[in-house]
Amino acid sequence: MLLLVLNLGTTQTVEVGPGQELNVVSGGSGDAVVILPGLSGCAYGFRNIVGPLQESGFRTVIIEPLGFGSSSRPRDADYTLTAQADRIAKVMDELGLTDALVVAHGVSASVALRMVYRRPDLVMSVLSIEGGPYESAATPAMERSLKFAGIIAKLGGGRLLRDQYRKNLEEASGDPSWIDRRTLGRYLRNIDRDLNDFIAALKAMARSEEPEALRDNLGRITCPVTLLAGEAPHSGALTSAEIDILAAGLPYFEIKSVPGAGH
Repeated sequence: MLLLVLNLGTTQTVEVGPGQELNVVSGGSGDAVVILPGLSGCAYGFRNIVGPLQESGFRTVIIEPLGFGSSSRPRDADYTLTAQADRIAKVMDELGLTDALVVAHGVSASVALRMVYRRPDLVMSVLSIEGGPYESAATPAMERSLKFAGIIAKLGGGRLLRDQYRKNLEEASGDPSWIDRRTLGRYLRNIDRDLNDFIAALKAMARSEEPEALRDNLGRITCPVTLLAGEAPHSGALTSAEIDILAAGLPYFEIKSVPGAGH
């Protein structure tokens, strides 16, 4: 299925397993920049980035992992970060993408790093936006999401969902002025379509157990990895211990700080 979405490019769904479809938004031509939104994000969150990239001669491909954004949320799927990495690789194979720059936000950075050592042919380098060496999708941010989503489902309060979601985004931001009503609506649209499926997917992620530890395989990642870290005080920031793990394990690692930015 193809359809035009704003100025992001064309949207299609790619089947990666029975009942498992990933939402993919692509546009432009040239060397590939593959973008993986974080758990609370979506393709729309990169609307101000893909245009300039495409104008500069890059092909942008936004892939929303299973359970994220507009991708499907089957309740019985394997939601380990390793399985997510293999699904992203399958989409890249389907689209003929190799040697890509992979930009990954939050927990999706752990998905990207797992994909690198499992399929090094697909990735030229990784740009992690505040993504740590997570060994589970059950990050503190996800646990907070699961907690408030469960309360809201019991109360049946759409307004409560919107207020809490906005609060979480504001706390994670260096400057929350970007969160207007329209933007919030686009972020929440994917959750509003079926809150029960959203909660079920979060619970499945929380229960998942990785088949192998990322930390034990960081040394196998031979491509450059850059971590973007927001300098403004905000929730969701990486701890010094998490950064130390990346620095000690990755052969080619650097950190770039972004003044005024949050998660």
